[in-house]
Order: sequence, then structure tokens, then C-alpha cells
Amino acid sequence: MAQLRGCEFPDDLLYHPDSHLWFAPLDDGRYRVGVTRFGIALSGEILLFTPKPCGVELDAGRGFGLLEAGKTVFPVKTPFAARLVQANAGLDPSARAMNRAPFAAWLVELQALQPPAPELLLPWPQAAGPLTAIMERYAFRDLADFSAPLFHEDDRDF
Repeated sequence: MAQLRGCEFPDDLLYHPDSHLWFAPLDDGRYRVGVTRFGIALSGEILLFTPKPCGVELDAGRGFGLLEAGKTVFPVKTPFAARLVQANAGLDPSARAMNRAPFAAWLVELQALQPPAPELLLPWPQAAGPLTAIMERYAFRDLADFSAPLFHEDDRDF
């Protein structure tokens, strides 16, 4: 597993650096989707996830759900046209598991309506450069030293 500034990036996943999402390819053009540890650090502690209904078709750039972190609510958007196949029932009523285990606490499964462009979802070696640039933009030097409220005190032993 790759590490970048204290954040894990499993080698078997694909990444969309701009949205801070990871994608696990399944079969038949489906992807399990979650938020990277870095994305969670930028957001603050994740509290709730509210997905759109299963079966909905989304254009690229459209939200498949809402994440709530503290007093902020923001859409989570698909980078490619997709159908929402399944939402993770384990994140209802609370999505706090994402703060401890972001690669186990996935958000949704998306079915690509067309194969995503190769430059859209990047394997770790190609994602490392763009992620480093984004970390620089946010002055993110290390997960342990970042000032965003990341975990409850009792969750620190992730």
C-alpha cells in the first residue's frame, strides 16, 4: 500500500484526485466508490451520507449523494456518466465509520454508462503527482499535523 504524507492509497484502487474519491473496479463496468483518507481530512469528520435513490442515472459531474461533515453539507459527484446501483447500508444512520476505515466504508456502487476515459480514473503511480500538487495547495504536510477536525478522541487509533 502506498503512503503519501501519512495517508494510505491502496495500490489496487483507481483515484480521481480532484474529487478525492477512490474507485474499486468490480465487474461489468461497475465501481465501488469511497472517499480517500486525504479527502476526509480536508472535509473534517464525516457524520452522515445521504445517497440518491438506487437506479438513478447521473451525468458526469452530478452528485450521487450528500456528505455531512460538522456544519457543512456537500455533494459527492461522479466524474463519469453512471447509474447508481447500490448504496452502502452500513453508513445509515451514521457514516462515522468512514473516519476510521475509509477503504472499508465505501459510499456507493456505480455502473458506468460508457467506459470512463483512461485519464479520468488513475492508478496510484499516475495519481501520486496530482495528489501531491493538491496537498501542496492545501498546505497539507502530514495527516498527523493537519488542523482539520478529523476524528473523535476515541477514534484516534485507526
